[in-house]
Amino acid sequence: MIRLNCIALAMLVCGGFLVSSARAADATASATVAPSKAAATQPSNTNVTGTVSFTQDGDDVKVVADVAGLSPGKHGFHIHAKADMSDPHLVSAGGHWDMGHHHHGGPDTAEHHSGDLGNLVADDSGKAHLEGTLKGVKIAELAGKSVVVHAGEDDMKSDPAGNSGGRVAGGAIEVK
Repeated sequence: MIRLNCIALAMLVCGGFLVSSARAADATASATVAPSKAAATQPSNTNVTGTVSFTQDGDDVKVVADVAGLSPGKHGFHIHAKADMSDPHLVSAGGHWDMGHHHHGGPDTAEHHSGDLGNLVADDSGKAHLEGTLKGVKIAELAGKSVVVHAGEDDMKSDPAGNSGGRVAGGAIEVK
């Protein structure tokens, strides 16, 4: 009887591990990008909208962003520490998400914030597409964070935000 109980317990534990592993592999999150309330007062980037999707891929998270309504050129793009979009200038979203207390950088530089995604590059029609990878990140860590689009180019070196200008749009990340 004890042997059967041990076998049954082992099957339950292994079955639970397999189910939780499958859930982690299928984990996703998304953000709907909308203009900041202060964007209407700016000369450009007044109606920035889009979507950002996050998908767990092993130990990393794949990021795909499609954003429209931007002025042509480069725009800093980051994950911020809070999902609070209440401030007209999106200051309530806090600073860049940074798990390791690093200096600002680009997604491929040796030192960078966890949320440094580089630049969205908008074409002449104002559309931008970005695909990237957050290394060593789990989807669950994105809960309570947001994505923010900046007015200008991220220089990928200046603290705290790459000298990328005002926050023109953003959206809270929703983990599914």
